[in-house]
Amino acid sequence: MHRHDQDPSAAAWLIALVSLALPWIGIGLGIVGVWTAGRGDATGWWMIGAGCAVLIADVVIDFVWAHPSISRSDQPDLNRRTAQFVGRVLVLEEAIEGGRGKVRVGDTLWSAEGPDTPAGSRVRVTAVRGHLLVVEEMH
Repeated sequence: MHRHDQDPSAAAWLIALVSLALPWIGIGLGIVGVWTAGRGDATGWWMIGAGCAVLIADVVIDFVWAHPSISRSDQPDLNRRTAQFVGRVLVLEEAIEGGRGKVRVGDTLWSAEGPDTPAGSRVRVTAVRGHLLVVEEMH
């Protein structure tokens, strides 16, 4: 079943579509304004100004629309796979010796860093550094 209360509103789609058109309108006004002003007509300067105003409005809409506080995701770690592991309890596949070992997550082995711990022990992921999982032993 699909929940529609999470879909973008009609206003959001309208603003997005307008934002796609604004640069073209601004550039068009600017080009016509330069051509008109070049022929000695003062209206051309108004068109150049309007074109600049439209381009500035587009940039403002894009920055406001894309601001992190407005476009906050309900899944902030979606494309940060290792960040999703923080807090998980895993089993050591290879013992941590000299600060390094390996844990299994699903069908993948991940490098782990932490205190020396024997294989088969349960560890909790406390942080990540790139593709390295920082773990602590569960007691």
